[in-house]
Amino acid sequence: MIIELLMIGNEILIGKTQDTNSNWMAKRITKYGHQVKRITTIGDDLETISSTFKKILQRKPDIIITSGGIGPTFDDMTLEGIAKGLGRELILNEKAYNSIKKTYERAYHKGLLKLEGMTKEREKMAHLPQNSTPLPNTVGTAPGVKIIERDTTVIILPGVPAEMKSIFRNIIIPILKEEQGKFMEKGFTFMGIGESQIAPYISKLEEKYPQLWIKTHPRIGLAVQVEVSITAFNIENDEQLVAKVLNEIREIVVSLNGKIKEREFNSM
Repeated sequence: MIIELLMIGNEILIGKTQDTNSNWMAKRITKYGHQVKRITTIGDDLETISSTFKKILQRKPDIIITSGGIGPTFDDMTLEGIAKGLGRELILNEKAYNSIKKTYERAYHKGLLKLEGMTKEREKMAHLPQNSTPLPNTVGTAPGVKIIERDTTVIILPGVPAEMKSIFRNIIIPILKEEQGKFMEKGFTFMGIGESQIAPYISKLEEKYPQLWIKTHPRIGLAVQVEVSITAFNIENDEQLVAKVLNEIREIVVSLNGKIKEREFNSM
């Protein structure tokens, strides 16, 4: 499946909060053989959320996952922005309302909160785009949201990492497993020649094997250590093909008087 991530929050854009959510999600999406095509980060602005979401939807990914901006404060505009982008009304969802109410009641009776009952701000989190399905948030208060828009599934998650991870594990991972693909990444590290020296050879290999992602990454200095990796998604006989290309790269490194420094790695 093709997946796009939309991260929402002014705190990310000003550098106050580091976006670890997209990194965490991308690793798990890739692990199950699906591709994250884009990760977009925007601020808490209604028009920006609406227009950006529309553009993502036009690309017709299988799944769009958003994170952030679904809390009780005035600057939490994700639900309204996505409703606007979908051309749907934002309405009070009874199931979401009851879930939020029970969460606050439990917190009040445990002495975690001083204010009892549903306020306007708390009720705000229960206003979802029309025809949405609330997703249980077992860690926090704001429920996640699932929306089906033609061939695209939209999943709206909280920005708080613990809440995002909980809903992701319970809801999204089963979806990823159900249509699980195959992902492979292998490579090795060499030294003695720089990234620029081997670049033309890698370019030729990329043309020869367009179904593979072949990348080099300098690890230390200009020519001290360079890592080469090959990534493959959902390719038949991928192990044999990747092994073949890695051997071709090893031969190139040796022919250029480079030295293979580390044994092959296999990530994910």
